[in-house]
Amino acid sequence: MKKNRGLLLKLCLGLALLLSAMPGWSRCTKTTKLQTEDGYTAIIPFGKINLTDTYFVPVGSLLGSVVVPPTNYTYGGSTGSTVLWECDEADLANIYFLVATNGDDRVGGYYDIGTNDGLTDVYATWFAYVGLRQTMAGITLKRTWQKMPVTSWATTSAGKIQIRLQDIPPLQAELYRISALPGTSAKSAYCGNNNTDGSGLAYGKPTGKVYSCIQPNAYIQLSGDPSVSFAFAHDEVGEDSSTDFSFWGADNGFGYGMRTGSSIYSNPTCVARSADPIVLLPTISTAELEAGMGASSSFSVQVECSDSAKSGVADTQTAMGFQVSEDAYAAAQSLGLVNSSGGVSALVSDNYNDPDMAKGVGITLANSANPGQTLNFVGQPGIATLKPGGNSAGWYPVLQGAKAMGSVTSGYTYYTYSFIATLKKLSGKEITPGKVHATAYVLVKMQ
Repeated sequence: MKKNRGLLLKLCLGLALLLSAMPGWSRCTKTTKLQTEDGYTAIIPFGKINLTDTYFVPVGSLLGSVVVPPTNYTYGGSTGSTVLWECDEADLANIYFLVATNGDDRVGGYYDIGTNDGLTDVYATWFAYVGLRQTMAGITLKRTWQKMPVTSWATTSAGKIQIRLQDIPPLQAELYRISALPGTSAKSAYCGNNNTDGSGLAYGKPTGKVYSCIQPNAYIQLSGDPSVSFAFAHDEVGEDSSTDFSFWGADNGFGYGMRTGSSIYSNPTCVARSADPIVLLPTISTAELEAGMGASSSFSVQVECSDSAKSGVADTQTAMGFQVSEDAYAAAQSLGLVNSSGGVSALVSDNYNDPDMAKGVGITLANSANPGQTLNFVGQPGIATLKPGGNSAGWYPVLQGAKAMGSVTSGYTYYTYSFIATLKKLSGKEITPGKVHATAYVLVKMQ
C-alpha cells in the first residue's frame, strides 16, 4: 500500500507540473474549411485550348494564360474572408506557405517535360502535348516544396493572427505546346496513361475533350521553422512532393487543378500578326466633348488565317476582340461600363484615378468598314471560358471588315483591317480635363 501511495503521489505531481506548463504553450491550428481531396481544388480555368497546326502554334508556344484568384477555392462555402489557419502573432516571422506541383502523379506534376522544347518548369498535364507552368508570388512551382512568405493576415485581440483565403497570392498559370508525352514512372497514374489509351488529345484529332482528370496540378500548405508548434502535419522546404506529402492526410491546405473549365481542340484558326503599337488621338476641349464631339484616329491590324478557318462568334468559330488592360477594366467596373457578359463599352485610362488623368471620358471603337457600329471591348479575363462570348462580350467574326492581302504560304491568307478609335464623353459623367493613356490588346481566338 505504501508503495502504491508513493506512485500515486508521483503521478499527481507529474500532472500538476504538466498543467502548470500549459498556459504558456500554444500551437498553430487550422479550421475545417481546408480540404486536400482531389475534387475540391481551386479550379484553373483555361477555357477552350486550340492545339492547331504547328505553322501557327509551333512547339514551345504559349497556348493560354490565366490568373487564378484564391477565391476559386470554394470548399465549405469558403470566401475571401474565410479563416484557414490561426497562429500566435509571435510566430509570424517563423511561419510560411509551402507550394509545389502534385509530384506523385504523372499528369499532376511529376514530369518536368518541356526541357527539349527550351522550356523550364513546365509539367505534363492530362492533355497530351500540353504542359503547365505555375507561378505564385514570383515563385515558379516545382516538384520540391518551396517557401513562400505570409505577407497578409488579420489580427485578433487575443494576440493571434488569422490567415484567410484572401491572404493567399493569386496563381499565374500558363499552358505551352510541348513535343513529348509523360512517362510511366510516377507513383500515381490515377487518370490513366494518355500515351496509349486515348485520354487527352492526340495531335490532329479534334475532339473537344473536357479536362475531366481530377488530379490536382499544385498544392499550397502552411509550414514553418522547428520553433513553431503545429497542431497538424506539414512538410519541409526542399522535400520532394512526389514522396513527401504529410500535409495531405492532415487537410493542411488545398490544391489547384484543371479538373473542369478547360477543353481542347485541334481546329483551323487565325492568329494576329501585327498592329499599330501607338494610336495618337488629337487634343480636344471639354466644351467640344460636352457638345457631343469626339477626337478620332485610325489604326490597322494584320491577321493571318488558315483558309479552312471558320469566321464567326458561334461555338468553335474564330473571332477577334480588343481586350482592355486589368487596370482599365477595374476602372470601367466602377464607372458602370461593364455589361452582364463582361464586355466593356468604352476603354478608359489604365491609371484612370490618377490626378493628372482626364475623367468622364473614354475611347470607343468601330470597324472602318462599318463605322456606325460601336464595338464592345473584351473584359478581364475575357478568354477563360468554355462558352462563346458573342458581340456583347466584345467578340466579332474574325473576317468581319477584313481585306485579303494575299498569301505567303499555301493554304493561309493575310488580312488587314482598319479601325477607328474615338475619344468621347462618357454618358452621365462629369468631364475633368487631363491626359488619356489607355491600353488594349488584339486577341484572335476560337470561341
